[in-house]
Amino acid sequence: MFTRIEDLPVGAIGFEAVGRITGEDRTTVLEPTIDAMLGHGRPVRLLYLAGSRFAGYDPNTLLDDAVFGTRHFRDFEKIAFLAEEGPYSRAVVALEGLMPADLKVFPTGAVDAAKAWLAR
Repeated sequence: MFTRIEDLPVGAIGFEAVGRITGEDRTTVLEPTIDAMLGHGRPVRLLYLAGSRFAGYDPNTLLDDAVFGTRHFRDFEKIAFLAEEGPYSRAVVALEGLMPADLKVFPTGAVDAAKAWLAR
């Protein structure tokens, strides 16, 4: 499931991935929040925390997320991804040069630094 992260810079949204992330989590929480922000004419600045409470993705969820991401490829202005060194942080780093958004990986304990980066 996704838990909202509060106290973010104006115009930013944030979520912590908790447990296993399902397609339903994406369609009922993440997508509507992003669509609402886009409906206000703002590009998305996203903080995404995949910390110790994150247990991974259900099968096919990553593929669905990729399809969702391609539909919104140019809608993101900045993405702060927080994760410890591992497959998820390496995958995000690999995408860094391919996305038009500013993308930065932070360690999970650097929430305040990620918020400050999103605010700039």
